[in-house]
Parts: sequence; structure tokens; C-alpha cells
Amino acid sequence: MRIFIDAGHGGSNPGAIGVNGVKEANVNLDVALKTGRLLQAEGYVVNFSRTSDVNVSLSERARLANEWNADYFVSIHCNSNVNPIYKGTETFYYRENTIASSFAEVVNTALVNEIGTRNLGTFQANFAVLRRTRMPAILVELAFLSNPEEANLLATESFRQKCAIGISRGVIDFTS
Repeated sequence: MRIFIDAGHGGSNPGAIGVNGVKEANVNLDVALKTGRLLQAEGYVVNFSRTSDVNVSLSERARLANEWNADYFVSIHCNSNVNPIYKGTETFYYRENTIASSFAEVVNTALVNEIGTRNLGTFQANFAVLRRTRMPAILVELAFLSNPEEANLLATESFRQKCAIGISRGVIDFTS
């Protein structure tokens, strides 16, 4: 089973900046690499859109996954909102009633169960990395960097490890 893991943002595009100064791109990369290691330990073949702090275009992320013939695509992000009260975890897919929408449900549930955040659910979205990939693809929003409590969690090694455990459990639950 081939899993392509996309660490959102990177390089000149830091993504959201937490209320505590944490850069989304750094959290995404750390969780992506941890998730990849966990999946590799379970026998999955894993590839990444990036393994360092570089900028990779959205079309390039999809192209890499398509050319590698991934079975599943997981993009990892942190959420943000102008209102700091918002918090929780959600996962996106491109089309309703597809393998991807079911995959999103399983991964989102496993992640929430592991990290204990509010389950915001799964939603359809027209994101480029979901639209342009040929395999079932999801985009996970771990938690809100704009929420002080969640930003502080996202800044910790232990919470990022739990995020990786939750995502990898969801992938394993869905694909086994």
C-alpha cells in the first residue's frame, strides 16, 4: 500500500502563524514525517511532497502523488480563524459519497479519538490537492493555531506525535 503524505505549506509560504508564533508549515512537516515513520513501521510504502522547509506548488504536490501512483493521499494542515474561539479538528475530501469521503471519516475519527479535540466533522471542499489527485485524497486540519489552547498544544512534540498516531491509525483502520 502506497501512501503519499503532503505537509502543507513550506518555504516562502509558512501558512498560518499561531497566536504563540508557531508556523503552520513547521507543524505540518513534523506531523507528516512522524506519520510517515509510523506507517513505514507498519509496512506501508510512503512518499512525501516535502521533507524539509521548501515551497512546493499545489499542482506539483498532486503531480508527485499521481506520478508515484499513490493508493491514498493525505495532506496535513493546521486551521486558523479570525475569531480565536474556534477550535477542533476537521477533514476534507473532494466528492461526496466516494472512497475519499469514507477515508476522511475514518481518519478524522481516529485523529480526534487520539488527540481529544472537538470533532468538527468531514466536509466536501474544492481544494487543488484534492481535485487534482487521481487517488482518494483527504486534507486534515489538525487544530486551530488561532486558538490559544490549541496553538500551545500544536507547539509541543508530544501533541504532534499524538496527531501522527491518530492519522496513521486512521489510515491503517481504513486500508486494512
